[in-house]
Amino acid sequence: MKAAPHEKTMRPKIARHIGVDALPLALALLAAIVYGSISVYRHNVFASGAFDLGVQDQTVWGYSQLEMIPNTVEMIRNLLGDHFHPILMTIAPLYWIWNDVRVLLIAQAVLIAAGGVPIFWWARQQLGLLSAIAFEIAYLVFWGVLSAVVYDFHHIAFAVPAVSFGLYAVLTKNNRLLWAMVVLGLLTRENIALTFAAIGVFVMLAQHRWRLGAALLALCVVWFVSVIEVIMPAIAGAPYGHWTYQELGSGPGSALLHIVRHPISSLALLFNNTVKLKLWGGLLGAWLFLPILSPLFLVAIPTLLERLWSSNPALWSASFHYSLVIAPVLAFAAIDTLSRIRGLLPGRLRQIAAGAVSIAVLAAGLVLTAGIVRPLDELGTYTWAGQAAEIQSCLDVIPPSASVSASDALLPHLSHRREIYLLTMRTDADYVAIDLASYGGHFFAGEQTQIRDAITRSLAGGYGVACSKGTTVVLRRGGGSQSLSEKVAAFLGGG
Repeated sequence: MKAAPHEKTMRPKIARHIGVDALPLALALLAAIVYGSISVYRHNVFASGAFDLGVQDQTVWGYSQLEMIPNTVEMIRNLLGDHFHPILMTIAPLYWIWNDVRVLLIAQAVLIAAGGVPIFWWARQQLGLLSAIAFEIAYLVFWGVLSAVVYDFHHIAFAVPAVSFGLYAVLTKNNRLLWAMVVLGLLTRENIALTFAAIGVFVMLAQHRWRLGAALLALCVVWFVSVIEVIMPAIAGAPYGHWTYQELGSGPGSALLHIVRHPISSLALLFNNTVKLKLWGGLLGAWLFLPILSPLFLVAIPTLLERLWSSNPALWSASFHYSLVIAPVLAFAAIDTLSRIRGLLPGRLRQIAAGAVSIAVLAAGLVLTAGIVRPLDELGTYTWAGQAAEIQSCLDVIPPSASVSASDALLPHLSHRREIYLLTMRTDADYVAIDLASYGGHFFAGEQTQIRDAITRSLAGGYGVACSKGTTVVLRRGGGSQSLSEKVAAFLGGG
């Protein structure tokens, strides 16, 4: 029986509609594959490290054993006392399928990529399909996102979809989705409560939904104070340990008082050196400075203050995971600004301008990512990558139940165990595992001497060589029948 004419015309339209709906998922999936491949490659060639991959892997491995074990890398009785991230428990069942640290890296890739989907949805609603494609890609290639990908796994990755979908829920007034994302965010890390508190302020001031915004703000503030003042100290047996705002005060109370008394000098701290100015330029320049014209920029303020008021220079860096949570906020704010500008333009010019500016945003982001910040350049610096199989063959002699003291790059390859220590933190582990090449020739002051002393002291204290190939040595307490490789022996001799 032949199809009616209207059915023939409907089928291509339905197919196109399904294709467009699948597009943001396809872009996110492609990004997740690329992110995951980069992260797994880094790990496979011993470019990942104890902080943060090894630290969090040991705890998640413990969860997969249905236990909360002490974290011997951080030397803390429960990692929840260092940062509050019970959301990591949700990854543990994946270890029952594949008991490997790379599960964390793949999960992170999926979480980060998923943050781009609601950006596409909102841009399509406000600006059209071309702009939606441009903004999702701009987020996926944003240097702040890629800097996190070429670092290590970090639990903050869970906050990315929480914030991104949370903003989409606010803008579309989907309260059920919003509260689900609030729960996800609050279980990710203690400071994410401040980001959602800022969303509450946006809801009140920009949307005039006073009850919802006030409820969200009050919940997040109470949660934040309770976690850092009560819950985490009770778990760790010590006060909250991540206060790095000495220029403002010795604690939150004195810092708040300082800000009230000295608002101008407090604001000046946000711009008081070239590193901070470059960070401002990089964060906003990638989005053509559009975010600062949107009320949604309110949501970025806690993250910016947290980083730029800190006395820790690492937080001002363009590296690591520090620009990850702010990425979807800047994307949504840029879309909002462009949508407002578009509404002021006449007729056909609206769509042309929206498409052109969206492409310009993508181009600016690509220039910053590929030409200035260049986070992916690190991938070409792993001169020891060809030795990965040799290094792994030495690690394979270590039993899974043994305690190990390991150098930084080896630690996340050995962290599926109850006792794994960073080198020099424990002198009586069953095994000592060291690779010299994975330092890339960049030793901190005194580090070469520490490593040399650790090997010499172990050999003099009853350890024997269980394996030594190239620049790698594994020592076993109680003896071993192997001899040191020429390169390790030369290193001990001062070479």
